[in-house]
Amino acid sequence: MPTSAPDIPTRRRGWLRLARLAASCLVVLTLWACGPVYIPVPPPDQATFTSMLVTDASGAQRTVWIASGGANSAAANGLFYVFDSERDAGVIATADASGAYVAPPMDGTMGDHVLIYYQDMHGRLSPTACLILSEQRPLAARCP
Repeated sequence: MPTSAPDIPTRRRGWLRLARLAASCLVVLTLWACGPVYIPVPPPDQATFTSMLVTDASGAQRTVWIASGGANSAAANGLFYVFDSERDAGVIATADASGAYVAPPMDGTMGDHVLIYYQDMHGRLSPTACLILSEQRPLAARCP
């Protein structure tokens, strides 16, 4: 009768199973670390500005600006941040379900650089678009 190879002790088989489980977990962890495919969030460079003359409590008049942007499905129900870099001030606007927004009035001077970006519903921030404050239509000019 032929002799068979000696059985691997039970304890050693347990270690081999544990090593295979650890290797499998390492493979899964490595694949997970690669992450999902990155879908870039487009910058909000499709904006227009409208000026409006307002009178304050003292009777002085000043110009305020209202930024608005059309539908942008990536920004649906997100928050838009509109920042006048020359004045160090800005406003926040909430986009509707189509991604369109109308910001509250903000102070500014024609020619100021205005930075606009948004945060989508998943917390991702878009790149920042730099636009020139003016009433140029149909869209504001980008910063040089």
